[in-house]
Amino acid sequence: MIRTTHINILDVEFIHTTRKQLINQTINHYGQKPIFLVTANPEIVMHAQESQHYNQILKSADYVIADGIGIIIASKILKKPLPERIPGIELMEDYLKYANQEQKSVYLLGAKEHVVEKAATKIKNKYPNLVLAGYHHGYIDINDSKIINQIQEAKPDFVFVALGYPKQEEWIYTHKEKLDKGIVMGVGGSFDIWAGEAKRAPKVWLKLNLEWLYRLVTNPTRIKRMVQLPKFLIHVLRGK
Repeated sequence: MIRTTHINILDVEFIHTTRKQLINQTINHYGQKPIFLVTANPEIVMHAQESQHYNQILKSADYVIADGIGIIIASKILKKPLPERIPGIELMEDYLKYANQEQKSVYLLGAKEHVVEKAATKIKNKYPNLVLAGYHHGYIDINDSKIINQIQEAKPDFVFVALGYPKQEEWIYTHKEKLDKGIVMGVGGSFDIWAGEAKRAPKVWLKLNLEWLYRLVTNPTRIKRMVQLPKFLIHVLRGK
């Protein structure tokens, strides 16, 4: 793990940083070796509590980032407040902007076939100067060597993996050492948003840190996932 300041939340080490600082630091290092980023929310932390293997995967990451207001709340409960939430989709767009400016290459892995195709097209239309090194749908076996062989040949500067947790982190953990360089990052449902299959919350909801509530209101089936937040905060309070 790259040395920097961290905050331990239920045995997961979150980097203490702003989005701008994170971008600068990762871009300065990504050409030297592959960099593994995890955008973690309370669900991911709770899964790491339940799975020792997944916990070890998170420990192997170079950066674990606070993507989820619950993580920010927990850091305040522990009196070690993180400076800001860093949404994975916004970080991904920052990297795409950089790739466009510097003509860097990008590979997309994940989602349904038509979704990743639409996402790739829209990304390329918005950022015409980046190099689209390739893309593949997410219906794969983690140990399938075909995809990583394609990525090795393409030598992308950024690999965005949208397989959902824990599969996306497991895939990166399994294959990252086979890459010579690049920022490799799990991005959850970001391809669906890029493809227009899903929408982010309106700006006012984002500004109020209520994106989680917007998702619940617009998709009530998420209630099963949302129950992890109070469970997570109870664990934090007990640990404190």
